[in-house]
Parts: sequence; structure tokens; C-alpha cells
Amino acid sequence: MKPTASERRHMERIASIPCLVCGARSTVHHVTAGIHGGRVSRRHDRTVPLCPRHHQIQHGPRESVEALGHGGFYREYGIDLMDEAERLWIESSRRYAA
Repeated sequence: MKPTASERRHMERIASIPCLVCGARSTVHHVTAGIHGGRVSRRHDRTVPLCPRHHQIQHGPRESVEALGHGGFYREYGIDLMDEAERLWIESSRRYAA
């Protein structure tokens, strides 16, 4: 689904925030599962900043959310991506509502 204007602003903001794990330049990751499993629909308001290494790279060490899954990512880094996505969306909503 095409993002709304507020979702586009939010994703631009997410892309400008350093990676939640290492602080490197990030890309936008759509959170599609919780730490206890189960899938949720892909939504533009449910996004977090992750660098390519922690977002998508699946070869070499298992470091990325795509290789570890959301539960494994939480166990490895202590970051609940769903909670972070919700927190960041609330911040964006407040920022752009003013």
C-alpha cells in the first residue's frame, strides 16, 4: 500500500536516524513480527532504523533481523523492534502534529 503523507515524513525521519544496534547509517526496516513470533501486516507506521548489516545481510555471521528473526534479534541485541517502532511513530506523530 502506498504511504500517506504522514507515513512518508515518518519514514524519511526513520532513515535519518542511526541504526538502533550500531549507530551506522540506516535503512528503513518494516517490522512484521513480534519477539514472541506471529506475523503482522507490513505497515509504514511500523518501521525502525537498521543499517544494512543488521537489516538484511544473511551471509556470514547471523547478525541481521532477516537472518535471526525478530525473536532472535531481541535475544541477540535486547531490542524489541515492535516496541521501538511504536515509540518512534508516537514521536513522529507528536513532531509533525505541532
